[in-house]
Amino acid sequence: MSTAPHSLEDLAIRFHPSQASRILLWSIVGFFVVALGWATFTRLDRTVHGVGRVVPTAQLQVVSNLEGGVVEKILVKAGDRVKAMQPLIRLDRTATGAEFGSGEAAVQALTAKVARLEGEVGGHPPLFPADAAEAVGIEEALYRSRQADLASLSAAGEARIAQAQRAVAEAEATLASKSAARDAARSEADLIRPLVLRGIEPRLSLVQAENQLAITAADANAAAAALARARAGVAEARATLTQTRQDWRAKAAEDLASARADLAARRRQLPALSDKMRRTEVRAPLAGRVNRVMVATVGGSVRPGDPLVEIVPEDGALTVEVQVRPEDIAFVAVGQPARVKISAYDYAIYGAIDGRVVNISPDAVANEKTGEIHYEVRVQTHGQLTDADGRPLPIGPGMVSDVSLIGDKRSVLSYVLTPITRLRENAFQER
Repeated sequence: MSTAPHSLEDLAIRFHPSQASRILLWSIVGFFVVALGWATFTRLDRTVHGVGRVVPTAQLQVVSNLEGGVVEKILVKAGDRVKAMQPLIRLDRTATGAEFGSGEAAVQALTAKVARLEGEVGGHPPLFPADAAEAVGIEEALYRSRQADLASLSAAGEARIAQAQRAVAEAEATLASKSAARDAARSEADLIRPLVLRGIEPRLSLVQAENQLAITAADANAAAAALARARAGVAEARATLTQTRQDWRAKAAEDLASARADLAARRRQLPALSDKMRRTEVRAPLAGRVNRVMVATVGGSVRPGDPLVEIVPEDGALTVEVQVRPEDIAFVAVGQPARVKISAYDYAIYGAIDGRVVNISPDAVANEKTGEIHYEVRVQTHGQLTDADGRPLPIGPGMVSDVSLIGDKRSVLSYVLTPITRLRENAFQER
C-alpha cells in the first residue's frame, strides 16, 4: 500500500530540477541537430509552374479528302485506335462510280474499235479482246458493214474494169477489121497501078483504088486510137479501184491513229478515276488514335480538302505551349522533364502527362491583351490520359493546361535560408 508514494518520492529525488533542465536542453539541441541534418540532406525538386495551351504539331495527322462529297457513313469516333489504311469515313460513290464506269466502258469500246481498225488496215479479220462483249458486238457489226461497203466499192470498180476490157475487145476487133480492109485496099491499089502504067486499066481505076486505101487507112487509124483509149480506160478503171481501196484503208488508218490516241488518253485517266473512287473511302494514313472526328452528320456534304479526322500517331505526342515568367526562365532548359495537367480533365481522377521541354523562345514576348511579359516554352508529351476503361481521352489544340517544369534539386535548408539571404543582400541599401 505504501509502494506508490515511495516510488514518487524516489522519482522526485532521482530527477533533480537542474538535471531535468539539462535533459530538456539536450533534447532540444538533439531535435535541432536532427532537423538541420534532415534539412541539409533532404533534397526537393525546384519546380517552375506555368499555364500552357495545347497547340497543333506536325505529328498530328489531319485526314481530308481531295474531292469532297456526301458523307455516307462515319466509321470511327474520338478515342478509337486505328490501324494504317483502316477506313474512317465513307463518302457516297454514286457519281464517282458512274464516272469510273463510264471511263471503263470508253476504254473497252476504244479497245474493240482499235482491234477492228487494225484488221481493216491490215486486211485481216480483227482480233477482238475476250472481254467487253457489248463493245465487241458493236464493232463486229460495224466491221461487217464496212467490209460490205468496201466489197460494194470494189465490185463497182471491177465492173468498170470489165466494161473497159470489153471496150478494148471491141476496139481490137474493129481495128482488126479496119486493118484488114486497109490491107485489101492497099493490095488492090498495088495491083491496079502497074496495069494503069501499061495502059491496060484506065487511070480512074487507080484513083478509085487509092481513095479507097486512104479511107480504109483512116478507119484503121481511128480504130487503133479507139483501142488505145479503151486500154487507157482499163488502166484508169484499175487505178480508180486501187485508189478507192487505198483511200478506204487510209481513212481506216487515220481513224486507227485517232482511236489509239483516244485509248491512250482514256487509259491514262482510268487510274485517276480508280483512285478517285477509292478515295471515297477515307482511310487512316498511319496507325494511331483518333483525336477528333470533324464531321458528325451522315448525309452532310464536305468540301474538297476539308479536315475530316485528326489522328495522333501511336508514337506521336502533343505539344503544349507554356508561358513562363522572366524571373523563372533561368531555371528552365531544353530537355527538362515536365508534368502536364489538362484543365479539362480532373487531375485527381485522370492524373497528368509526362513531357519534356523541346524549345525555349529566344526572347520574351508581351501578351497582346494583358501586356504581361513572358517566355514561350514548348513541351512535348510522351504519354496520354485514359478514362476508367483505359480508353484514351481526346486532347485537342486549344485546351488549357497547368504545367510543372521540374528543375534541379535543392535542399530543404536552402529553401529555408533563401529569405534570410535575400534580406541580407538587401539590408542597409538605399533606394
